[in-house]
Amino acid sequence: MSTEETLSATATSELNSALDLLSTRIDGEVILPADDGYDTARRVIEASFDCRPAVIVRPANAGDVVTAVNFTRELGLEIAVRSGGHSPAGFGTVDNGIVIDFSLMKAIAFDEETGTVRIEPGCTWGEVSAALQPYGLAVSSGDFGSVGVGGLTTGGGIGWMVRKVGLASDHLLAADIVLADGSVVRASAEENTDLFWAIRGGGGNFGIVVSFLFRPHAAGMVTGGAIIYDANDLPALVRGFADYAPTAPDELTVMVNVMHAPPLPFLPPERYGSLIVLVAVCYAGDPVSAEAALAPLRSLATPIVDIVSPMPYPAMFAMTDHALPEGAYIKIRSCFLDAVDDDLIGTVADHTARLSSPLSLVQLRAFGGELSRKPADFTAFSHRDKPYLIEIVSIWMNPAESDVHSAFTDDFWREIAPRASGVYVGFLGEEGEERKRSAYSDSTYARLAEIKAVYDPENLFRLNHNVEPSAGS
Repeated sequence: MSTEETLSATATSELNSALDLLSTRIDGEVILPADDGYDTARRVIEASFDCRPAVIVRPANAGDVVTAVNFTRELGLEIAVRSGGHSPAGFGTVDNGIVIDFSLMKAIAFDEETGTVRIEPGCTWGEVSAALQPYGLAVSSGDFGSVGVGGLTTGGGIGWMVRKVGLASDHLLAADIVLADGSVVRASAEENTDLFWAIRGGGGNFGIVVSFLFRPHAAGMVTGGAIIYDANDLPALVRGFADYAPTAPDELTVMVNVMHAPPLPFLPPERYGSLIVLVAVCYAGDPVSAEAALAPLRSLATPIVDIVSPMPYPAMFAMTDHALPEGAYIKIRSCFLDAVDDDLIGTVADHTARLSSPLSLVQLRAFGGELSRKPADFTAFSHRDKPYLIEIVSIWMNPAESDVHSAFTDDFWREIAPRASGVYVGFLGEEGEERKRSAYSDSTYARLAEIKAVYDPENLFRLNHNVEPSAGS
């Protein structure tokens, strides 16, 4: 055996001994590569992130997270943190490092006296919405019920009611955070205020949040669903959406999806697989007022079907349940837009007419409303003034087709990229330094780097859209 092989064998033996010791110190679960269930436990939403961690820790409490962080720091391993596993950059997993998987930490405790809710990071937004619905409350959250509370909140939190109530992180009152040195601190408007500012948009750069305290808002029944049109009407639909949606009543949040019609029961079978424009809406207000607010959208063209109706807020997630089949490969490119002009509409029409996969789609979102009224530096989320966001989402099932679908996405993105006016960190893949920086204003990024230097000077938490510690701090 060579010297290198001897050293490697020694290191492996030492790591295995350390992992055995870790198993005795965790109240939750420790899953190793030789264990049954390891291959299932290591999976994330996006199938191309096929990593093999050295260990997966499923903590049962904050103490387990402290133990795992100390273990990771002392052994010099990389650390990935997984809430829901939706990271488009694959940050919920890692090769040969440690994954902290929060799937056992799912407590949701609503305090009727204070009107606040404490949520652990393993919860999904579908679970949170279901728990708060009996009280007629919600926290505006992402589009998918399976999205984790942790990643979405620390990234900002765009969701179905963003124009009515702002971001999910705008409703965060406090968070308990495990820092790189293993200590646990509370961040709020009164304690560690710099850290509290940073975790609302700055991602997982500063520590691991083990508990979120939110003040939910009223959201019993909403008027939601979809108005579905033939794609031949795309230019008029996108033009009308762009002109109306950012200045519509705050209660109305609108997304336009250009996609192939899935085989859903409310669509005529002859439409399955055809290109459609699905206008998804959520009106968080009085149902009578909803009709007036929706009228401009309904008048843009003749719909194939209109399935908008009053519903409990959690039912909104049913619209996206079909969109991400298990084992899918996904490539996303997105950006904020300052305008939607006719050239952009033509580009969207051209590329969506030849989507490379029947599962792929292009989405346009409109903002404004309450999101835009907060000061630009209210949190680390930097793009409150942007009226639109466009997202190219390529989805396919066969890995042998990856080159084809990636090439289509890249070609489409090259035409959109010159119009980019920043990017939402929650929709950002591993796309290079310039794209990462564009998630923040220059002043916000500099402030994040200074805060990073205080709370994680050695950059232990670097598996994220990493803000390196400021050398001047």
